[in-house]
Amino acid sequence: MEAPVSTLLNRNDIWLASQQYAREEGVSTGFARLDKHLALGGWPKAGVVELLGPALGLSPLLQPLLSRADSDRWQLCVAPPLMPYAPGLQAQGVALERFVCVEACCDQERLWVLEQALNSGRCALVLAWLSEPSVAQVRRLQLAAERGQCLLMLHLPEAMAAQPHPVPLRLQWAQVPGGLNLTLLKQRGGWPKPAFFLPFAQEHEASELPVADSVLVQGPW
Repeated sequence: MEAPVSTLLNRNDIWLASQQYAREEGVSTGFARLDKHLALGGWPKAGVVELLGPALGLSPLLQPLLSRADSDRWQLCVAPPLMPYAPGLQAQGVALERFVCVEACCDQERLWVLEQALNSGRCALVLAWLSEPSVAQVRRLQLAAERGQCLLMLHLPEAMAAQPHPVPLRLQWAQVPGGLNLTLLKQRGGWPKPAFFLPFAQEHEASELPVADSVLVQGPW
C-alpha cells in the first residue's frame, strides 16, 4: 500500500507553498555580487552548501569564509584533492592553529568523519569532497550540520547536478580567466538563477583582504 499524501506532507524536507519561508540572516560571502543573488544575502549560517564543479582544491570563492576565525571552534578540510598551501592560507588571514586537514581514502570514511565533526558542535566550518553521495547520505549530513550549527561546503562532481538533494543551497561553478561562472541550481527561500560571472578582482565586504591567487596554490605543508 502506498503512503498517503498526508504522510509525505509531514516530512520536513518538503517545502509547502502554503508555508512562508522564515527569513534568516545569512553570512556574507565576501562578494557583493554573489550576496545579491542569494536569498539570505549570503551563505546560510548552518547546513550544507553544495558546490558542483571540477575538483581543483580550495577556490578563492571560499577565501573570505576561511578568513573568519572562530576562537572557540575549528575549521576542517576533509579529503581535499590537493593539499592546501599553508603559507598561502596564512597570508589570507586563515588561522592555521584552528585549521585541520583530514585524509580519507573513500566516501564511506569521509562520510563517517563528516558526521562526527558536524555532530560534535566543535566545528564552525567544514570543507569536504565526495564523489557520489546518495540522497539519504546528504540528508544525514544536512541534519548533522543543523544540530552542530556548522556550515558544510560540500564539493561534488558536476554530474551530481541532476540528482536532487535536500540541502538549502546548490551552486555550480566553473573557473574562467579573472573569476568564476556561477549558476544557482537551488536555494531555499528563493529561485534558481542563470549563470553569471563573478570576478575575483573586486572589493568584498566581509574582509579588507583582497582575494589573491595564493589561496589556489597547492603544495605540501
